Amino acid sequence: MGCLAVQVTKFEDGVTAVGVQIAHCLADAISLSRFVHDWSATHQSLITNTPVPELSPIFEPWLLNQRAAKSADDVVPDESVLKIAYELPLHRYDWWASGEESGFGPGAHKIPEVLKDEPRALELARDAEKMPWDTYDVQAPVSHTIIHYTSKELERLWSAAATSPDIYGSAKAGISRHDALVAHIWTLVNRARGPENGDVDSEVHCDVTIGLRTRVSPPLPASFLGSPLQIINTALPWSVASSSPALSRIAVSINATLSRFTPAAVGAQIYAIAHELAPQRLWQAFLGRKHLIVTSWAHTRLYDCDFGTGETPRYVHPIMPLVDGCLQIMEARPKNGKMPGGRWYDDGVDVAIYLEKEAMNRLVQDKRIWR
Repeated sequence: MGCLAVQVTKFEDGVTAVGVQIAHCLADAISLSRFVHDWSATHQSLITNTPVPELSPIFEPWLLNQRAAKSADDVVPDESVLKIAYELPLHRYDWWASGEESGFGPGAHKIPEVLKDEPRALELARDAEKMPWDTYDVQAPVSHTIIHYTSKELERLWSAAATSPDIYGSAKAGISRHDALVAHIWTLVNRARGPENGDVDSEVHCDVTIGLRTRVSPPLPASFLGSPLQIINTALPWSVASSSPALSRIAVSINATLSRFTPAAVGAQIYAIAHELAPQRLWQAFLGRKHLIVTSWAHTRLYDCDFGTGETPRYVHPIMPLVDGCLQIMEARPKNGKMPGGRWYDDGVDVAIYLEKEAMNRLVQDKRIWR
């Protein structure tokens, strides 16, 4: 089975659609966008009879391993390093130990034959927890919508998050437009879902995907291919995370979670992963009523691609699976066809949301979408 698939569809009116699909374990959005940029630049040179660009992708996964806090070859892992990793704000859901409630049927959570007699495989992984399947109906119908925010609307959201009076003081100075937008959408989602069993103090989770290229020391090259990601967890009571007046507190909490993933902390996490019996058994995120997974395609500049026609894409549509609780953010289509050289949100932002159908119906009717 191939890891990459490309489909080119030409319509009767002359419009061409280019679709690309790639295995996520091999490529994140940055790698996928680099592939499309390199492909379009090469194709453009062939069409226009200009020199073919010199491409420089780097697929060397071991470069990430070298950023571990200590050698992954240690026979006995260093407890002081593991402690740093295990204190980071991220989920450690054990897939193998959570099978009986999942509803995926026998065998879905089966321990690989090569590990079935390993004592550590028969119990919960260290510091792990069972998946909260009672909060996620995998059979529930899911809807999808896209909300567009202009740069002015985003500025208004950021201003509300960064200037609202609260106890955080200077902590708000570090809030980004991205933090404010995620915080705002999270409040919409939580209101649309309502509190679990009516418990307004029940904890809900915003699981943000972060890239590690610039979060390790030394940083990985921008051309590094792969999927160097972690999913980190900001947890708040539903009563807070559903409140528009609490936007500043929510944004500060998200930003504070992000700030904990320093090069030293990420190095410890890479070291801890290397010493797991099977890292793939551990999920750093979940779906359903209490979780929202956030993935950002900001800075991919896919609207700059030109395959040699002199035209840039009319629309770029990242396709996510229809699951209850996924949020995807990216630059909107430039007004003049070419992306500006300034901020990633200068032409607005497109926010794709995937949510259980009834909750989605409530969300799109929420008049506070644009505050």
